[in-house]
Amino acid sequence: MKRFGWLVAGMCIGAGLCAAVLLPWSRTVDPDLDAAWAAFIDGLDRAQGALTDPKRFPPEATDRNLAEGHRYLLGHLGRMIEYEMRADPRFPEFFRSMDMLRKWTGENPDAIYLLAPLDGESHYEVTGRAADTRGWRDSGRYPDAPEAPRVVTFATITAVPGGTGNLLEMGTCRNMTVDHLGGFDIVPDERGVFTLRIGPERPAGYSGYFLDAKAVLECPSTGESGERLAHYLSVREIFSNWDNEVALDLSIRRLDAEGANRPPLDSESMATRLRRIGEELPHQVAFWQQVLEIGLEVNRDVNMDGRRALPVNGINDPAPPFTAAGVAGAGQLYAGGLFDIGEDEALVIKVNTPVEPHYVGLQLNNGWFEGPDQQNYTSSRTGYQLPPASDGARYFVIAHTDPGVPGWVDTTGLARGAFAMRFVFREEPGQGDLPQLATAVVSLEELPAHLPPDTPLVSPEQRRAEIAARQAHIKRRWRAY
Repeated sequence: MKRFGWLVAGMCIGAGLCAAVLLPWSRTVDPDLDAAWAAFIDGLDRAQGALTDPKRFPPEATDRNLAEGHRYLLGHLGRMIEYEMRADPRFPEFFRSMDMLRKWTGENPDAIYLLAPLDGESHYEVTGRAADTRGWRDSGRYPDAPEAPRVVTFATITAVPGGTGNLLEMGTCRNMTVDHLGGFDIVPDERGVFTLRIGPERPAGYSGYFLDAKAVLECPSTGESGERLAHYLSVREIFSNWDNEVALDLSIRRLDAEGANRPPLDSESMATRLRRIGEELPHQVAFWQQVLEIGLEVNRDVNMDGRRALPVNGINDPAPPFTAAGVAGAGQLYAGGLFDIGEDEALVIKVNTPVEPHYVGLQLNNGWFEGPDQQNYTSSRTGYQLPPASDGARYFVIAHTDPGVPGWVDTTGLARGAFAMRFVFREEPGQGDLPQLATAVVSLEELPAHLPPDTPLVSPEQRRAEIAARQAHIKRRWRAY
């Protein structure tokens, strides 16, 4: 492909009379790189079209949904650009797969989500430094000093969900957890430092923390077994006491590549990256809308079995994640529902826990499966932020306006949406020890009758202080320096 421009040149005529003239010039552009750029732009256009295409099951085209949908798309794009341009399993580093912009998959607003690229046939070492980890060992609270995140999970996984753009990938076990290790299993040294190795097999004579990057696994939905290689290390850090828990310091290295030079980028590699982004971006938008429409039935009873996967103004019993073999949080139990309440109503979720969970949290989701702003609103609650009431139960109160009670979860103006609860236990609870969940839609006027009589009131000044504490924590958690 030829592209023409103009070159300014100086020419002297006769006895030193000089003038500036324009001369045509041309250059050859790599046709493959140009084609890859076109594919990237086409993918961006297709992803933007899916925000309003009825065949892609977008939420109602309100002003807020359209604005948040375009932000959602840009979050996917920013995440993909950073990963494609920097990630290399030979020269690994950690990337934020989610943050205050990059929200997707119904993320937990209490969490940090990190990804590092892996070659499942190679060996890696992760070094971490944690604040006080006594709570990992006994589930106690130690506010006298900065604490480690309440929950930490390291998992080797085969793929990131959504890459195919088709919900059927959930049944093919494309996305599997090869191995996982949690904070309950880790005892750092006296400096708070720990290391773990990752590889296709445990090194001879090595007795430390280890994660398999290669394993023979059975796909639950097909019954077929096969060797699976991990392509990512996924890390989750979940914060319960936002005032006192601080993130881990983490680093990762591939043992056979330290000190090596990463080759410079070339046009062929750049073209490959552009094509991947252009393909995956519309796939991710389409996939998660299928999850909401078909998997979670947020809009209707899709399979016509007389019930919704997420009940309206109700909640499911706690269960492992619905994914076929899942890369959702290892060891977590989930429960969820939909809220659809009037301006003068509240959805009360009463939670009894015969065995106190190590972590419990409730989070909202908008029409794009994003958590609404947890920095400037009380749009989520942890078990630490909402201790049990005098009757031993927790009362989460989803409402559009502040009812002045401790358990308020702010809809941030969303007329309707989804909510999820996550539970983590030190040991898998028996059936009789699972959380017991009940819901009721009540008027704000009647709300006090549905709470213990000694429920304290929260003043506007106290609520502003609560928001200020959330803002301070989020700034620390997602700081970029």
